[in-house]
Amino acid sequence: MNKIIPNLVLSDSKGNIFVHPDLKMMGCAADIAKIPLKEEIILMPKGSTLFYMPGHMPIGYDVNEKYPALIAQYKGKKVFAVSAFLIPGYTRLLLPAAKKIDRKIILPLWSYAAVGWLKGKYYVAAIKIDPLLRQRPHYYSNTALLKNNAGLFLKKYPRNRLFRHLSNCALNYNCRAAQNLFFKRWEAPLPASPVCNASCLGCLSLQDSDCTTASHARINFVPTPQEIKEVAVRHLDKAREAIVSFGQGCEGEPLLQFKTIKKAIVMIRQSTPKGTIHLNTNAYNPDYLEELARVGLNSVRISINSFRKDFYDAYYNQRGYKFNDVMSSIKIAKKAGLFVSLNLLVFPGLTDTPAEISALINLLKRGYVDLLQLRNLCIDSAFYLSKIPPIKEKPIGILNMLGTIKKAAPMVCFGYFNLPRERFNLS
Repeated sequence: MNKIIPNLVLSDSKGNIFVHPDLKMMGCAADIAKIPLKEEIILMPKGSTLFYMPGHMPIGYDVNEKYPALIAQYKGKKVFAVSAFLIPGYTRLLLPAAKKIDRKIILPLWSYAAVGWLKGKYYVAAIKIDPLLRQRPHYYSNTALLKNNAGLFLKKYPRNRLFRHLSNCALNYNCRAAQNLFFKRWEAPLPASPVCNASCLGCLSLQDSDCTTASHARINFVPTPQEIKEVAVRHLDKAREAIVSFGQGCEGEPLLQFKTIKKAIVMIRQSTPKGTIHLNTNAYNPDYLEELARVGLNSVRISINSFRKDFYDAYYNQRGYKFNDVMSSIKIAKKAGLFVSLNLLVFPGLTDTPAEISALINLLKRGYVDLLQLRNLCIDSAFYLSKIPPIKEKPIGILNMLGTIKKAAPMVCFGYFNLPRERFNLS
């Protein structure tokens, strides 16, 4: 056993966190508990958050019995598992080691990572996947400036519903992308679609499944091309490393508003050649991507949880398109000249199985993908595992997966954030 493994972290029912003096931290790959390897744990990044997991009993490693131990109580108190929510730029390597004891409880839509305590510090099972420092909490601490700038924007554009929507996202939902708009930097959002053609298990803006409630409200109108253009041009002309992005967490599928988006992109590019116009999408229509590339779209990020149809369908629950349409879109997008990223929703225990890795490498070797964004899937792990097909393979570990991919497809870069076009060749 790893001699420097951190101790197990516990919580009581009020969220008070404490450390077990004897039991060691464990993590999970899907539902398989294991002791983290030395290379799988790092100091918890500053700005990360600890959550306690109601309805989940913690699992620690008993070094004397050499066996995992379920902990229901400690010092007379009922205890629960604890997890870490990592700041952007970090990919978790293991889920918290916990057993769901109350099936009625579905955890909120966050990503949960294994966490432990060693020599006065928290450690997490994670890797820094992107060197960029965007979305660090300290960049967003000046709330007075944020409120002031939002007020100035609304005063200058009093009839623009999109500015009003994004000010609410920035001030009330603490959306980093929306805050970027008012801080005049990096990637800013252009939500355009109140509807979607998928019912993702982990949808952040609308839930009609038996999952937990959505974390925020979806946009309830379709902005006009003029409204989109005003937001985009203001940002592209003034912000540093400016990106404007269709397809945000507060909307459905942007390609369903293809005509509006196309007209907006034409208007944007008639007003300014600056910055990067980007699209986050489920990529259900390859022809639409090709046409948007023709009128000025620079890059696309395609969301995917699995490269196998049955696992993909189980998560996305799509309507009116098929898994093969997504695969075709990846190819068409690259041939149309777009910078192509995959938003890979990483779930330890599935993403790092041999079949998944093989399918991914077969795609990457064809040269259709520039950047692999390894994003943590935000979902209750037990709920997710109950909805997807059974995982029949043993995972090799996320770190081993990354090494295998890098060896097989060295031209593909790993990351987390969308990139401005100035960085397309530097990613």
